[in-house]
Amino acid sequence: MEIPETLRVALSELAEEYPHAALAQAAATLSNAYRREGDAHSAAAITSPVGAAAYALTRLPATHAALAAALSEARVRLPAWQPATLLDAGAGPGVSAWAASAVWPTLTRATLLERDQRMQAVGQRLLRAAPAGCAVAWRQMDLTDERERLPGAPFDLCLASYALNELPHAARLPLVARLWAACSGALALVVPGTPAGFAAIREARAWLIDAGAQIIAPCPHADACPMQPGDWCHFSQRLARSRLHRSLKGGDAPYEDEKYSYVIAAREPGAPFAARVIRHPVVRAGRITLDLCAPDGLSRAEITRRDPIAWRAARQARWGSALAEAPEYPSEPHG
Repeated sequence: MEIPETLRVALSELAEEYPHAALAQAAATLSNAYRREGDAHSAAAITSPVGAAAYALTRLPATHAALAAALSEARVRLPAWQPATLLDAGAGPGVSAWAASAVWPTLTRATLLERDQRMQAVGQRLLRAAPAGCAVAWRQMDLTDERERLPGAPFDLCLASYALNELPHAARLPLVARLWAACSGALALVVPGTPAGFAAIREARAWLIDAGAQIIAPCPHADACPMQPGDWCHFSQRLARSRLHRSLKGGDAPYEDEKYSYVIAAREPGAPFAARVIRHPVVRAGRITLDLCAPDGLSRAEITRRDPIAWRAARQARWGSALAEAPEYPSEPHG
């Protein structure tokens, strides 16, 4: 996956506004904070305009890829839905306006909430290059302050992307509740694909089910999450890395794999599916092994050429794929 060309150019122009050495130092600070503090790294590490620019240059492509992948699942499960309004809580440099507009060109208005004025400034700078069609309004807001009302509700699509994990635990479910109350269509929550990130999603998912939400993705059911202690549900999206991106992150690979966890909830049920592939398929001679999440729990299916239809489906399956029909012969429970 690649970011839109107009966004790539805008990021390159943003980089030209700062000395490369300053950007590299700020990127290293972000990376060190991530290793030291885990998921809640970025908010505390960004202390200057160059830090906000470094975040956009090094992290925006990955967060865009993960958010676009998650929202694309919502589009598949809700094929007739055409949202017009968007609310993003914890918008950072405005990646949601790019990703959501690409998935749903019907969006005409986006309201982006972001506490850090430096991130807002970077986001406004980048969005000047976005295609016309979706009007964007920014509002400075501290998501931990429950006294602040979400503006302009209801919204067709509400989301929090790489924001829930950065809040104190006590502030997470209150934010989910406020977003769900402001949402007339669907709510998307996306976080880093780490054990801590998945724990935040799992807790939010349980709250949403209790509130009457329809779980659209990635889960094929609305029962209790069957993932066992010590394991976590996450997915991976590969994205291309520009020369500048590689330089700032100190790597040579032309791509990186962004791990993310997510949940999409909606007011109305989505198109059903039978199972979700939750690990990379294991391909051996004449046999494909799929780890699946299905309504009856986690299972591991061994697909052979004896069933040509299942074999073709298994060969096309990828980590994160939704299966229209679950294999009829899972060999063993998984978990």
